[in-house]
Amino acid sequence: MRTKQCGWPFLLIGVLLIIFTACSSINPANTLTRTHSSVKTSALTATVPPWENLYVLDGSGKGSNQQRIVAFHPGGPDATARVTLPAGLLSQDHKTIYSAAPRNEQTTITVTNTQTGSALRAFAIPGTYTTSGQSYTTATLSPNGRWLALRQAVGQTSNIALVDTQVGRLVKTIKLDKNFYLDALSPLGNQLYLLQYLAEQPGRYYVRLYDTRANKLNQQIIADKSEIEDPRMSGSALTRQIAKDGSAVYTLYIDRVHNVAFVHILPLIMEDHLLYPPYFARCVDLPVGRSGDLLPYYSLALSADGTALYAANGALGIAAKISLTALLFDDRITGSIHFDPGNVRATNNSAPPVYNGAALSPDQNTVYFVGTQGIWAANTNDISSSNARLTGHYLTQQPFTSVAVNTSGKMLYTTHPTGGITLYDIEAGDAQQLAQSPAHAPQGIEWVTGP
Repeated sequence: MRTKQCGWPFLLIGVLLIIFTACSSINPANTLTRTHSSVKTSALTATVPPWENLYVLDGSGKGSNQQRIVAFHPGGPDATARVTLPAGLLSQDHKTIYSAAPRNEQTTITVTNTQTGSALRAFAIPGTYTTSGQSYTTATLSPNGRWLALRQAVGQTSNIALVDTQVGRLVKTIKLDKNFYLDALSPLGNQLYLLQYLAEQPGRYYVRLYDTRANKLNQQIIADKSEIEDPRMSGSALTRQIAKDGSAVYTLYIDRVHNVAFVHILPLIMEDHLLYPPYFARCVDLPVGRSGDLLPYYSLALSADGTALYAANGALGIAAKISLTALLFDDRITGSIHFDPGNVRATNNSAPPVYNGAALSPDQNTVYFVGTQGIWAANTNDISSSNARLTGHYLTQQPFTSVAVNTSGKMLYTTHPTGGITLYDIEAGDAQQLAQSPAHAPQGIEWVTGP
């Protein structure tokens, strides 16, 4: 049997194996309907709704003191910061942010209101923990924001602090005799998902489940149903989306060495019934190119109703739709587009990482995503049809790390750490770079507020 590099293993005997090949039903894209490539001098900021604010991740991302989130109104001549927030973990509704900062063998945890910037509560716990950086392996938050898990490495062992952010206290410290990393936390805080790396096979690991109420690491390994005979997986988490009800987490993994990309669909609420058997997950392979160098351009966008997940890579020329309404045993990409991304060179270590590189329009009819140059657009309804095509390629001479759609659906906001923030009028084809912005090195757009 083929060894699947990207499988998340669940040990479940007697289950029919279904192996999915992601590129089997890809149709070439038709000619683009419209292409714009230059930044024009205009006054787009004047058309930004007065209630609309951008929340932008600012900084190089190399340390907690170099990262922050700034909120500001991009319209008008005075684009000063209305709120400055610490970088941290966001609640699903974007109303609160959770940050952890270590000092003198203690860690201060702060819960901040994202609208006012005021601290709702702050408290200290023993140990050295942090929410700095974008890795999911050292800090994870339950979807409702109630439970926070923080990891501290102690030699070849791990200390994991489980924190109740609502009460403001350390619930327990989990001490594990092996070097485990965090993955996800269930809404009730009773199920903590961990990654156990295999020392004898660098880069490969198991997914494990720790019962925080029973204080027990379950012996069964969480496995991808199509690879239960080989419960290892490889790669690193690039980006993720979480179901609005907190029932599942969708993580995009890439392995540049083995040229593998996949979306792992992990139920966060383990129920002992047919549709969601315990210790079971889905893994959906994504199309790749000749090498793994362009895999970091993959991004995810989750539909508002939670029924579809879009995985797009403007450097590889891929936009794929994954159905989330199918039963657990039906792994398939319901539609995808292959297109020519142009003369794309391999990424290098100096290129800034993509951060929130895909976004859906308010009517859910268009998905926008970044590439090595410009912003691509695809019709979400066409992706599942035989006449799949792209609908646009904008600002084709510029690199971007992030894209967001404004609340009216008529304008795009884009960022680049050195190129700044650019506004783009989708219908008129006009673009404007913000001359002044409180985000000095905008890595990506966290979200856009509405009225």
